Amino acid sequence: MVFWRVKCVPCHLVTALVLMSSQGCGSKYSVRSSIYAGLEGEINQHTRLIHAPKSQVFQILTQEEAFKSVCPENILVTRESPPPYQVGTLIRTRVFEKFERAWNARVEELIPEERIRLTFLDGFFAGGAELWELENEKSATRVTHTIVVQPKGVLKKLAWILKVRGKHDAMVEAFLDNLKQAAEKSD
Repeated sequence: MVFWRVKCVPCHLVTALVLMSSQGCGSKYSVRSSIYAGLEGEINQHTRLIHAPKSQVFQILTQEEAFKSVCPENILVTRESPPPYQVGTLIRTRVFEKFERAWNARVEELIPEERIRLTFLDGFFAGGAELWELENEKSATRVTHTIVVQPKGVLKKLAWILKVRGKHDAMVEAFLDNLKQAAEKSD
């Protein structure tokens, strides 16, 4: 005797994703490095080896017009604080796709030519962090972009798993490709 029969396979998938996002796969990740002290969430990281000096890469990351020039076409990043780029600088990011998404971040740490750490103040990643790290590697600079995020609630976790992570990954990869091209062309 069959008590329960499901004819809709996608329903099983949705149910499994909901369960995974509310426990197990949605569990907290703790980062043990002192660079990430106090941060909890999923670590999403991208790197690129750029054949240019750290000073040049750092300059592109911290000068508003240079930064805008390497953003993918559907992204606009503006400074909401007057120059110079420093701890406390407010950054507004807007992504234009089917609908506009926007968020604000604040520079929390700035070590010239080494590291920039920002905190997401609102939006999808609120409470998370973004880090830019620059390391010498032979005659090049290894650029690492990291976000540590912990979407709140089942719907945001599902959105992160099903859509947002993939879009974020594509945008960061495009940004790093543009950064590499701009820095290497200037060198």
